[in-house]
Amino acid sequence: MKKKRISLPKVPVGRLSMFGYDFVFAFRHRFEKDDDILERLTSWREWELGIKFKRYKIVGKKNFNNPKGWKNELIYEYRFGIDLLICKTWFTVQKGGMILNTKK
Repeated sequence: MKKKRISLPKVPVGRLSMFGYDFVFAFRHRFEKDDDILERLTSWREWELGIKFKRYKIVGKKNFNNPKGWKNELIYEYRFGIDLLICKTWFTVQKGGMILNTKK
């Protein structure tokens, strides 16, 4: 039986670190060619227009190698975004969080 390869969404991403803060920028549009039809349908199910803000708790860099202590090392990541009818763009800001680099 052949295993299905899991791929990350093809999101153009830019990263910037400045003054101890990490900024991650992303842009998506309706006409992307995705391998995963389910991901595409759920991301673009509704026509949205607006400005969004969301706050997440993420694991910090301090003691990252100790998963049992993660609940004590949570920090906030803030996401700011704009949804237009055919595209979405957002950026996140956090200080001291763990960013995992993935290779394609």
